[in-house]
Amino acid sequence: MTYGLLIDVSKCTGCRSCVVGCKNWHDIPAGEHGRIRLMDLTTGEYPDVSRWIFPVMCMQCAYPPCVSVCRYDAGFIDEHGIVSVNLKKCVGCELCTLACPYGQRHMGQKGKVAKGCDFCMDRVREGQQPYCVETCPTDALIFGDLDNPQSTISTLIQQEKAQPLKKKFRTRPKVFYANLNHGLPGFSPSRKAPH
Repeated sequence: MTYGLLIDVSKCTGCRSCVVGCKNWHDIPAGEHGRIRLMDLTTGEYPDVSRWIFPVMCMQCAYPPCVSVCRYDAGFIDEHGIVSVNLKKCVGCELCTLACPYGQRHMGQKGKVAKGCDFCMDRVREGQQPYCVETCPTDALIFGDLDNPQSTISTLIQQEKAQPLKKKFRTRPKVFYANLNHGLPGFSPSRKAPH
């Protein structure tokens, strides 16, 4: 079983429930990077203006650069394909934060160790959804098994022709976006997303 996440940009209202819920669940203090960043982009010129709002988190890459560069074996991929950090092995060298093409690996203020989204594996192991999925009021986030072609997430990825961001890096992310125009000025899949 390989877990993944589908984000339907057309349903995201920018309410920040996923961001706030994630920080609360993981006890991330105010002022510290959370595990989810909300992108809010406006393109075009009046009167032809488009606004795009969507969350960005660890993309759970099949070939994660953050794991490849870790000299201390702190970064690893678990049996479900989840990219995680062994906090006891992390020395805070920050190489993984530099290697992530999505800018989604951060150093925590407490203990100065690397942190990032792990799909709330503590909750998933108990049969629950990741907290961001549970708190989303518009059902913009769908979590599930990518290995099962009959699963809701696999079906929707096919129906919506959902794609990961920044495919050119060939990291094979497990977070997919539906209804996002990848030709957006200011958010090219080949460039690092702004904070």
